[in-house]
Amino acid sequence: MSTKRLKGSELIIADDGTLYHLGLKSDDNIPKNILLVGDPARVYQVAEYFDNGITFKQENREFITTCGTFRNTPMAVISIGIGTDNTEIAAVELYALHEYNYKTGKWKKRNQDYKPLNIIRIGTSGGPQKNIPIGSLAISEYAIGLDNTGIYYPYESKNAIVKKITSALNRTKISKIHPYVSRATSSVVKALSRSCREIGLKENQERGFYLGITSSASGFYAPQGRQIGKLGKILIPDLQEILAGININGKKVINNEMESSVMFRILGEKLKYQVGTICAMLAN
Repeated sequence: MSTKRLKGSELIIADDGTLYHLGLKSDDNIPKNILLVGDPARVYQVAEYFDNGITFKQENREFITTCGTFRNTPMAVISIGIGTDNTEIAAVELYALHEYNYKTGKWKKRNQDYKPLNIIRIGTSGGPQKNIPIGSLAISEYAIGLDNTGIYYPYESKNAIVKKITSALNRTKISKIHPYVSRATSSVVKALSRSCREIGLKENQERGFYLGITSSASGFYAPQGRQIGKLGKILIPDLQEILAGININGKKVINNEMESSVMFRILGEKLKYQVGTICAMLAN
């Protein structure tokens, strides 16, 4: 990427329109249907399902992008690395990629022909519920933000479940870290559920699929309640037990990961894109 001339320190973009972290520019014509993965190696594993192979590829740091079609639908697969901080970078730059005109220095207006981005995260996770078998799929309806990244993007949800989850968290020790709650797009949740049924998976049964609440942590060890050696004195040692006990209108915390809270907050609630997350369960 050429960095001879950057258009300011707010949105860092090169003179040819290339975004600083993703290494992409609007002229690359990245599709509006996007799958996000964490591990860069998974980009190529997912791209193996493209109809006719990879038609576009860009690599910059941990951010790798491939494009192609799946069942004749244009798709992009992008790796974003680990954590809510990386997720925030990818979210903001995907927004700029599709809605910022670097030539004029202005944001595009959403006219009557505007169509939102469709963004789904596919990943792996653990979970606090011992009755959800390893190998099951977890579909996120809501995300608990145990990070502080999403706090920088305030949003007042009118959703009753969001309010109840927030209230329940604030009655526990988790309130010490000022959690927030964000929401996936309901139509995406329904589509993911329907796809699971179409491949023969059953809801809430054996190694099937489970809908519920995802907790998104700012780190892997202490932020998820892990006590490691001389680092064993942590803020909330019974974090997983607290999360396991949350039950809002039958909705429970089904998995732990490190991305969805910010993804739902920025891309879904703030930008009104269509967003969702589905993860394979690796531990409980």
